[in-house]
Amino acid sequence: MNNEKNLLEDIERLRGFACLIILIHHIAFICPLRYVYNIVPHRLLLGEGGVFIFFAISGFVVTLSLREKISKLSGNIFLERLNSAKSMIFAFYKRRFFRIAPVMLLCVLMTGLYLCISEPNFDWFRSWLRATPELFCGVFQYSEELYQFTDKLHDRGMGPLWTLAIEGQFYMLWPVMLLMCKDNNARAIMALLFGCLFLFIVQPIVAGFVGIKYYAIYGHLPCLFLGSFFAFLYTDDIGKNISKISAKVITALLALTIWYYPNSIERTYFCRMPLHISATFLVVFCAFVKDSFNFPIIGRFFRFLGSRSYSFYVMQTVLANYIVFFTNSIYFPKESLSEYEFYLYQFIIFIVVLFITTELVYRFIERPFRRLGYNSSNNDSK
Repeated sequence: MNNEKNLLEDIERLRGFACLIILIHHIAFICPLRYVYNIVPHRLLLGEGGVFIFFAISGFVVTLSLREKISKLSGNIFLERLNSAKSMIFAFYKRRFFRIAPVMLLCVLMTGLYLCISEPNFDWFRSWLRATPELFCGVFQYSEELYQFTDKLHDRGMGPLWTLAIEGQFYMLWPVMLLMCKDNNARAIMALLFGCLFLFIVQPIVAGFVGIKYYAIYGHLPCLFLGSFFAFLYTDDIGKNISKISAKVITALLALTIWYYPNSIERTYFCRMPLHISATFLVVFCAFVKDSFNFPIIGRFFRFLGSRSYSFYVMQTVLANYIVFFTNSIYFPKESLSEYEFYLYQFIIFIVVLFITTELVYRFIERPFRRLGYNSSNNDSK
């Protein structure tokens, strides 16, 4: 139990770091870039590396939770294993649903309410109406790619939900794919092969024909599969010979690399490969080496933010639009402020509202529904 707790805490701290750099990436929704440069150095403005960390964590944690359960199933052929795993897979889907759907639907409703206030002509309604089926079917990222510059739905609040669509596809298929293999050795080989296939072959070939698509699923599957591969290698005694100082230096360098790298390169077909590899190794290092991401002072903050990372990530864009809208209206005395002061106060208000809303959503929606999903799935599996 203590080892599981330590693993969870290190992964949570890493989630908190990923949340922070993604928030910096989204600052442009609040302030014009010329003011953002006064807050964040230009070379650290893009936080897309945080998304790769999230995907690597998902692949690792989800596969780790399935590893022992699937290895205990009986059956020499796929259909026999699938039949014996019905209750386990159903419980897994139920936990994922209660983990993801409630906060996601809250974001959808808040985006619709915002558009009612700010865009009363309702030209957004059809796209808003189709958003929920797209999310549950795992195709919202394609909609994001297609409509991001023309559809108000995406840049007014629901843009971050594209990652949930990709993870949803992975969650639906991965347990069944694992059952196709007879043992964990074969499953680990399959995860590694798929990770390398998408990383070194599929991604550059597809990008060469259709161009670099940020929201496309093939560009994010490598982290999910590589994280899954290392979940099969995880044991409690890995990493015990590494000193705490060395571990923190390695994780800090990997984290800074993931943060800085997207801002320092030209977009090429191969530019994401280091992000996939660095993000996966950072997750693995935090999982295998205790307290490797537990830095003085900020470690506790990362732990707090990481435990609320899902609510924090999903709510930030829609809240940004609310704050911008209302602070540009009669509710904020901008006439008495200079332009710089106005954007500074606007940003401060957003940060305060974001943390308060995150805490409320986490306490009253995310955490209760997550417990409901675990309790009901455990009862079903008995």
